[in-house]
Amino acid sequence: MHGKENVLITGGLGNLGSWISRYLANKGYTVYILSRHATYQIDGIRYVLIEADITSLESLENALDFEVNYCIHAASFNEFFLDGYPKKALDVNVLGTRNLLEVLSKKNLKHFIYFSTFHVYGVSSGNITEKSSLKPKNDYASTHLFAEYYIQQFSFTHDINYSILRLTNSYGCPVNINSDKWYLVLNDLVKSAYENKEILLNSNGEASRDFIHMNDVASIVEKLLQINPMNEIFNLSSMKSIKIIEIARMVQKVYKKRYNLDINIFINDKDKYHYDSLIVDNSKLQNKIPYDISDKFIDEINAIFTLLEERK
Repeated sequence: MHGKENVLITGGLGNLGSWISRYLANKGYTVYILSRHATYQIDGIRYVLIEADITSLESLENALDFEVNYCIHAASFNEFFLDGYPKKALDVNVLGTRNLLEVLSKKNLKHFIYFSTFHVYGVSSGNITEKSSLKPKNDYASTHLFAEYYIQQFSFTHDINYSILRLTNSYGCPVNINSDKWYLVLNDLVKSAYENKEILLNSNGEASRDFIHMNDVASIVEKLLQINPMNEIFNLSSMKSIKIIEIARMVQKVYKKRYNLDINIFINDKDKYHYDSLIVDNSKLQNKIPYDISDKFIDEINAIFTLLEERK
């Protein structure tokens, strides 16, 4: 069905992008991965690598010299802890998105899917729907929201059809050991257990987060590609919140089973904050494309341990 249809995946070698690339390639799409510099590859699938810098309009125009049927825009600069982050985030997340839209507006594009973030709401508790007020509280959230505005602008001026997905926290084992996303919660906890034989939390562990498995995200993207775009914004979540301390205990349990060793979890006793529950409502998306949520925490914890072992 999809043999002749191509999909451009920006950030397709990234943490989430690599899962989507692998999923769509296995479904028969012709996958083009756009990356600024490829430091590793995805084994076991066929794809065409396009090296270009989305912050340069000229670089993009030269690289994308072919028709693009679908675009999944997952490239963004989210390393908020690095020096110079605000400018870099503006360049990549905002201007990069605009450059991409400008180039694709001249193509036969059927659907532009953008990965935004639920952080545009600026809250960590309560019940969040797409109608909740937008109060970004950092550069990460503000730049993703600005990118959303550019997508809506180009929909109006250039008739680009889109879906904006405000993603919660996706989890899954990095496709490659050289991933730069070891700071993400699950990756970090497993790596800490493996390397330090202990788990150290920066908080009291009581904060709840909504986690969704990367394969579920990839499956939802594929379903979106099969329907007519509605030019809508959707929360992409599991609607199940889990405390950080609960994830740490799962890692502790898997570690004990794998290595027959007990390790301790240390929480930050100075963190006296009381965290309320969080529900990121996904019913709007569920009404369009019903999807199931899988619990793959134990599988992914094991997979991350295996990946770390292989490196050794």
